[in-house]
Amino acid sequence: MIKLYNFAQSTCSQKVRICLHEKNLAWRDELLISGEQKHLEDWYLKLNPNGVVPTLVDGLKKPIFESSAIMEYLEDKYPAISLRPQSSNARAQMRAWTSFVDHLTTPAVRYPSFQYGGLLRKFQDLTQEKFNQQIEMRPLKSDFYREIDKNRGFPQKVLRKALIDIRKSTIRMNSFLENYGGPWLMGKQFTLSDAAVGPLLDRIEDLGLEFIWVPDLPKIEAWLKEFQNRPSVMKAFYPGSRLSEMFPSLKIGKGSGQKLKSLFDL
Repeated sequence: MIKLYNFAQSTCSQKVRICLHEKNLAWRDELLISGEQKHLEDWYLKLNPNGVVPTLVDGLKKPIFESSAIMEYLEDKYPAISLRPQSSNARAQMRAWTSFVDHLTTPAVRYPSFQYGGLLRKFQDLTQEKFNQQIEMRPLKSDFYREIDKNRGFPQKVLRKALIDIRKSTIRMNSFLENYGGPWLMGKQFTLSDAAVGPLLDRIEDLGLEFIWVPDLPKIEAWLKEFQNRPSVMKAFYPGSRLSEMFPSLKIGKGSGQKLKSLFDL
């Protein structure tokens, strides 16, 4: 039996859940709660020494971590429903894109998620000493957490750079849609390229920051709507998977961040 240790709201967890649903695989959702910090406990670190989600366990085989590696594993092990293009060149283009997403888009989305999406809240009741201790417990991302003022978040210049990087990502996406003809990034086939970036754009829209691509990149807006209506995506985004659902008092959601548009002057 496949088991997936994950957070409901984690974009990296969401893209793996999408792949599992696309492939119609039987799997068990080992749901963890971010605020409980179980992903930093010894039992979990034995599965994933990086102390992050998701982690996939397939029977008695060694655990697999890092979401892009998990997606590639699922594609190799369960190829009956393929999420890779057929040609070698197209597969190389797909992998180059997913690497771009891992290195630029994913880290960029993390900043507004914490600043505007409620993810700072779990730290605000901690003393500075306790917060610093939690930073040191993290095998990965400790540098990111050191940038955080646990009460105020990030400086405006840091947030602006993150939004610019997300804008760069949507411009690159737009070129894929133009070059391959859509409706998906690699053309007619839904691939790992789409699964990799879709949860990130869904997150940005959920934060009300879709002004990054609206109205001048209509292909991105249409792609995201098509993505959100895909059955595998609707299954992966079960209730509680979006920050607007986790933190309803924030009143975030599509259209909620327009006042930030002039602040960041994108």
